[in-house]
Amino acid sequence: MIYLDNAATSFPKPETVKEAVRQWLETGCGSPGRGRYGAARQADRDVWEIRKKLARFFGSKEAERLIFTYSATDALNLAIKGFVNRGDHVIISGMEHNSVVRPLRHLEKEGVISLTVVPCDEAGYINQEKLAEAFTPKTRLVVISHASNVTGALQPVADIGRLARRRGAYLLVDAAQTAGNVPVDLEALQADMIACAGHKGLLGLPGTGLLVIGPRVETLRPLRQGGTGYNSQSELQPDYWPEALEAGTFNMPGIISLGKGLSFIEEQGLEPVARRGEELIGMLWNGLARLPNVRLYGPQPHQPRVAILSFNIEGWEAEDVAAVLQHNYGIQVRAGLHCAPLAHRTIGTHPSGTVRVSPGFFTETHEIEQLVQAVRHISFTQVTWMPA
Repeated sequence: MIYLDNAATSFPKPETVKEAVRQWLETGCGSPGRGRYGAARQADRDVWEIRKKLARFFGSKEAERLIFTYSATDALNLAIKGFVNRGDHVIISGMEHNSVVRPLRHLEKEGVISLTVVPCDEAGYINQEKLAEAFTPKTRLVVISHASNVTGALQPVADIGRLARRRGAYLLVDAAQTAGNVPVDLEALQADMIACAGHKGLLGLPGTGLLVIGPRVETLRPLRQGGTGYNSQSELQPDYWPEALEAGTFNMPGIISLGKGLSFIEEQGLEPVARRGEELIGMLWNGLARLPNVRLYGPQPHQPRVAILSFNIEGWEAEDVAAVLQHNYGIQVRAGLHCAPLAHRTIGTHPSGTVRVSPGFFTETHEIEQLVQAVRHISFTQVTWMPA
């Protein structure tokens, strides 16, 4: 089996991640803040150590501004719905994921906000002139995907952040496809909030996510209220961070996995991790670009991007190509709209979508070569689907 869908979730996980989760499940199932026995107190210490470590990784000087969530979607909903007020104007790009688009369309439908979608080019890069024109006196928030989950285009987020600050607005960065793969730093990106998944580039388990809150954000309304393990005598939700924003039992196996995943990344070095992605995507692009009836979407390998590439084969539906790759060649990719119909409208592939390939740190060069050969065979011979 060749796994090339790391944009959905990374696989495999490092051995240290798997072993730490196994060990916790077998010996230490305590819940932070919910007991004075050994396992519970150890869990409390683990959460804070991992919180501090992740805060440093994202350039936050205050660990309490690192909020554990259950996914990038959860983090984005908290950031958006907890921050905007009635009458606010919000700006997004034409490459956003439904995790951004749907919460904002819901608020727009409810009459809470107005929304502007700034166009992007066919590679997925935002039109910065149109972005500048989109600001109004009521613009409070700009939400931008650091990198597209469809084309891999890496947006000029720092420039966008500086523009937002000059216009009196705030920037929320969706770093689902960049955290753990390229540098993601609050100050360097001029970001006010960063939302990301824990199970992609950070190499943790599914069911994990983060929201990093910058110093300019002073208040954020919680999405839910409930037990926090602290100040239990009060019937009101705490108003201090992180407890105000983390009601409910922690996903301890997930948080443990995040800590070990981050340790693995830091041991490897973020720059070598990023270079590995560049090498693999360059090999993939160059191999597929030689096939005359294969169309590639997104930036060239030398342009700012992450290791995500979309393609289609002339005369084939994307879903059928993915099915043939799986059943005939044992290669796992993702096809369709990738929860990003807005992005596919931008690049001209709506409604059928594309075949998306996303190598990861553990992808071998021979696996990329095998994918290219499989696509060559499908495109040249019109091979049919042969289910096992």
